[in-house]
Amino acid sequence: MLDTLHPAVLDRMEIIEIAGYTSNEKKHILDNYLLPEAIQKAGLASRVDQFELLDDTRNFIISNYAREAGVRSLKKFTNRICEKIAFKLVDAENPQTEFIKVNEDSVEDFIGSPLFHSKKIYE
Repeated sequence: MLDTLHPAVLDRMEIIEIAGYTSNEKKHILDNYLLPEAIQKAGLASRVDQFELLDDTRNFIISNYAREAGVRSLKKFTNRICEKIAFKLVDAENPQTEFIKVNEDSVEDFIGSPLFHSKKIYE
């Protein structure tokens, strides 16, 4: 954010612009565009009260699965989660009373192990 810097400091800086979305922008895109589209494509529009994708889980997916500059892999993982939710709801013994909660512990069951690890294993 260059507008917060003093003009004298800006004169002495070399500015490198990097294309891509921030985590907040990705979360906004996920919440407003990718997730509703994935729900619609998976046929879950009439069953939105039978599953929940927690807010912390969305942040976990963005930071551990979709770190690229764009949102292509975020869309892929969102679609995969919705498809597996739909399958679990259809495959359940009593699909009308089934409730699926996707949290950080269960997200691996839906999209596999994380591609990136936030924690360093070395000092």
